[in-house]
Amino acid sequence: MKKTSMAAAVIAALSFACCATSDAQAGELPFHGFAAGLGVGTEGVGIQGTTALIPKTLNLNLGFNYIHLSHTFTSGNVNYNAGMTLQGEPITVSWFPFQGNFNLTAGVFINQNGFNVTGTPAADGTYTINGHTYTAQQVGSLSGKTHFNGAAPYVGIGWGDPMDGGRLTFTANAGAIYEGAPNVSLNATGAAANPRLASDVQAAQASVNNHLNAYQWWPVVGVGMMYRFG
Repeated sequence: MKKTSMAAAVIAALSFACCATSDAQAGELPFHGFAAGLGVGTEGVGIQGTTALIPKTLNLNLGFNYIHLSHTFTSGNVNYNAGMTLQGEPITVSWFPFQGNFNLTAGVFINQNGFNVTGTPAADGTYTINGHTYTAQQVGSLSGKTHFNGAAPYVGIGWGDPMDGGRLTFTANAGAIYEGAPNVSLNATGAAANPRLASDVQAAQASVNNHLNAYQWWPVVGVGMMYRFG
């Protein structure tokens, strides 16, 4: 539901920008034309809308990206399955310093990237958590969620100006999002009746957080095709 509502909000905003183009031509709004398109990259599959604030110099971009991936990792001798959701709504500005295709882009991603992690027992049906061994029955369900900063700054470079040249424009971009340190909440259903297990789960949580620190910076590399209206 949340993903659908966010996508609908972005589509509505893009529709507004498209309608606003006719007003801009009458001098009422600081928009100059409108382009929309599809893209794919390390942030998933997405849609994007672009309008020129200053023709051939400065563009405003708004989009929506989404993908769901599966990932496995080991942390503190515990194996985890992770469902990784990448979802973001980038709001950026592109500056074309040479009034050509090359641009410098910066802005913010409304960041909803996150992981759902589930611990899995070893082949012998046990967990080793913080150096202590427990049966799967003692641990119960070992799972957790993580989230990152809701607003993640982005900087990057790009190629292609959808607001200049022909109606169809190939675009490419490369940069990075700073998501901040991950915040994992890890729980075991058996910990409520086992104080030592509860303490060990807290240590395992710190280990998982440390493992996921590599995701503080998320690389953004993508390509797309844009169509200019009007």
